[in-house]
Amino acid sequence: MVNLPDATAVVIGIGGIGGETARLCSEFGMTVIGVDPRVESPPEGVSEIVHPDNLDKALPGADFVIVTVPETPETQRLFTIEKFRLMRSSAHFINIGRGATVVLDDLVTALQDGEIRGAALDVFEIEPLPSGHSLWAMPNVIITPHCAGAGPYLDDRRTELFIENCVRFSEGRELKNIVDKANWF
Repeated sequence: MVNLPDATAVVIGIGGIGGETARLCSEFGMTVIGVDPRVESPPEGVSEIVHPDNLDKALPGADFVIVTVPETPETQRLFTIEKFRLMRSSAHFINIGRGATVVLDDLVTALQDGEIRGAALDVFEIEPLPSGHSLWAMPNVIITPHCAGAGPYLDDRRTELFIENCVRFSEGRELKNIVDKANWF
């Protein structure tokens, strides 16, 4: 059992989803380390920001590794067996970002070999995850059907964002959630 106030979460990607994930983790008393190439100072709930070049230094101290990044050339196959071997054997791996960021066979090996304790996965390298895949039978894995972003207030949040962006546009201010094609998201 993990005592959350004593735990450390490494949240990879401190955008909208990662930032909210970090804030919620901190509400449970967790120490949160954010990994992001574009964020220089820690936002609410984040104790420290680490550049992705230093991810390998952050992983050994994590009780939870939470991936929220989009799929880009830099994030594809980010998590290989080498990364899992850097993690504590008691660590939990959570992916609510994109499946292509994790080499699925390497994750299975890490779980089977006890390199990490467990995983919670909303996205997969292969979607949908084949019905005969070994992850389905693992007692230390939680699988959801690519629905982590869904919830009872999703439509309300989208409407609020739309209205806020309309106001920002009319005032000549920068809009929220602008897609930066150069960064792939």
